[in-house]
Amino acid sequence: MLSPNETPRQEKQKPVPATRRNNKLVRSGNTKRILLLVKELEPVSLDTLVQESALTYPTVLGIIKHLEKESHVEKIAYAPTTGGRQAVLFGICGIVRYVLALHLNGEAVDITITNIRDGKIFHATEAIPVQGEVQDKTEKPRSMAHRLVPLVGEILKKTRLELSSLVKICVTYPEGTNIDSQLLSDELETALHVPTSTVADRIVLNFLERRSYHISSLQRYIFILFDRELSLSMYRGPCDTAEELPHRTYFGHMTMDVSGSGCTCGKQGCLQSYVSGEGLLQAYRDAAHQMGLVWNTAMEQEDDLFHAVLAESYKGDKAARMAIDQAIRMLAVALANVVKVEGIATIVLSGVFNSTDVQFKRLLELYIAEYLPEDFPTTPVVILGTTSPSDCSYAACLMMNAQYFNSLSFE
Repeated sequence: MLSPNETPRQEKQKPVPATRRNNKLVRSGNTKRILLLVKELEPVSLDTLVQESALTYPTVLGIIKHLEKESHVEKIAYAPTTGGRQAVLFGICGIVRYVLALHLNGEAVDITITNIRDGKIFHATEAIPVQGEVQDKTEKPRSMAHRLVPLVGEILKKTRLELSSLVKICVTYPEGTNIDSQLLSDELETALHVPTSTVADRIVLNFLERRSYHISSLQRYIFILFDRELSLSMYRGPCDTAEELPHRTYFGHMTMDVSGSGCTCGKQGCLQSYVSGEGLLQAYRDAAHQMGLVWNTAMEQEDDLFHAVLAESYKGDKAARMAIDQAIRMLAVALANVVKVEGIATIVLSGVFNSTDVQFKRLLELYIAEYLPEDFPTTPVVILGTTSPSDCSYAACLMMNAQYFNSLSFE
């Protein structure tokens, strides 16, 4: 028995042997490896998983049982019989975990929910609840997040999903809008208690475009999205999360002429103005004046000026054709500068550019080549994309699913 003056002897905690730690890391790595193989190959049998993973059959069987218990995988089918016992085929469990994405588009929002197998289970376009009148002047108006929360609740009721079944929420937004993305994600996450992120449209559409057969094999390219703004992303190698892609670039507001036409940003001579703003409209007027033609005054009222002038050019309007040609040249000058800096000459055009044709693509390639040094090692290649802003919410779900699997840890 210890005397009052003696202190109890502290038992030292024995360090975990290095071998045990290594074994734990190996088991964790093998578990994630098998899960990703199931996702890639589903429906897949145990024998195929053994062959692809180079692990033993008992190891794979033990991992699959553990993943079944945790509702990560499930039996989804049986292989065709070959005279013996039918093999069970496994796939990712599609009824436990879901992701929800919101694409903000003015006063409307596109909403998509998928399971983590990328299966779309809900899609709708809803009006964002209006900002109610503030009766008390000391009361702050409701933020965008607090206007979206009841809408999310209604959607979950319609789909009979529990909020706890959502592993991720993502909000996408077009660049050029006054949205505090960080504040929006923080407030939504606080209100809904679900991990939430906000991502620019160009990031998720770039991710979706890469899944298409026509660019899936490209190792590096420049991605241009033309919606409300011209925005640019670089793709320099495989990545699945928004954090791994470059941050916002002000490509549309690259100055082309310091004393040029006004832009929506308040500056002069921006690329955005010459492609779809006052610069394009002025080029159309000037071309009509030079050729002694009457120009279509209705153009001044058009919200989507690029499409309007492009449509007139297709109808045979020579002034519109000249204006579009100048827009292509301005775009080519800006892209040539990016190509010279980055050393990447493959360019993928998306959004509004999807409505252009092969002639537009070839002219752009020709003009970019003109503005590059003669000894530049690579010939510019322009690829017309297939994605549009209406795909943003689904693209965000696919990105969040990939991010979810990459972030899983079984330690």
